[in-house]
Amino acid sequence: MKMSEFLINLDLHGGDLAPISVLEGAKIASKKNSSIRFQLHSTRDIYETYKKNFSKLFEISNWVESSNYISSDMRPSDALKKGNRDSSMSNAISSLKENKSQITISAGNTGAMMAYATVYLRTIENISRPAIASLFPSKNHPVCFLDLGANSECSSENLLEFAVMGSTYYQVLYPEVDCKVSLLNIGSEELKGNNLIQETHELMKNDLRINYQGFIEANEITNTKNHVIVTDGFSGNIALKTAEGVSKFITDSLKTSLMSSFYSKVLSLMLKNKFLDFKNSIDPRNYNGGIFIGVNGIVIKSHGNADAHAFANAIEFGVKCIESDLLKKIKDNVSK
Repeated sequence: MKMSEFLINLDLHGGDLAPISVLEGAKIASKKNSSIRFQLHSTRDIYETYKKNFSKLFEISNWVESSNYISSDMRPSDALKKGNRDSSMSNAISSLKENKSQITISAGNTGAMMAYATVYLRTIENISRPAIASLFPSKNHPVCFLDLGANSECSSENLLEFAVMGSTYYQVLYPEVDCKVSLLNIGSEELKGNNLIQETHELMKNDLRINYQGFIEANEITNTKNHVIVTDGFSGNIALKTAEGVSKFITDSLKTSLMSSFYSKVLSLMLKNKFLDFKNSIDPRNYNGGIFIGVNGIVIKSHGNADAHAFANAIEFGVKCIESDLLKKIKDNVSK
């Protein structure tokens, strides 16, 4: 592979709409960026079924046959059993063991992905637990939110590590920004929060690797001057799913209202571009792709219900991670 090319491993079985969403997303991404090449991981059944309709994509890609795939309800411990080590997800992630310049993307089982990533790739030195980090739309700028579901229970040291990694991640994507970090809490006052939050607050205040700004409440996430918001995976996943649900509710309700009468339909046509701008600003598909930050490789978790547009965005995000040398910069920062 030439240095100017990006080799991306795709799990064709990952996600509610797979494999169509994955293959269509790959087509969209390759049209935008001719430097992208793919390794497509699937069972032979999937290959035989879709190779004709996606012949051009398969021509420019390597196809890797897998004996099975990981279901959405499989336990991580079962995914690691010998019989599942030749699954499409397992093969896609294990490909990164010898080549850290590659990327792996799947919309499949999050727990299994994390299990494979930590077993095959290990964590970065000085990091005890990886986290899932992703961007949220916000009024002032995109906000990095972590953890989004990898760790339901965390220590204060874990949360501090997330803050350091999240800050590095944000500054790699937006190098001109003086990255500000906050800790999700039930209030902004100094005495609010449980023992874990208070312990983490004290650690973050005294760590020179981050620009810590104190607590943030959930209702401020979409209107904050901070750039990184840290929490445990349980709260983070709830926040993510709530935000996605509210976003869909708003856009669906607006569409229904605009189609309710002749006059509203005329108005919607007149303001079509404005409504598209509004929809794009809160569309979770445009922020698809949560990185398993802290593992020794670039592994990206796409939303389980991601369509082709969302999957293409996850691929584009993966390329940015490689172009910016994100992995090395995180390693450098956490070793300070």
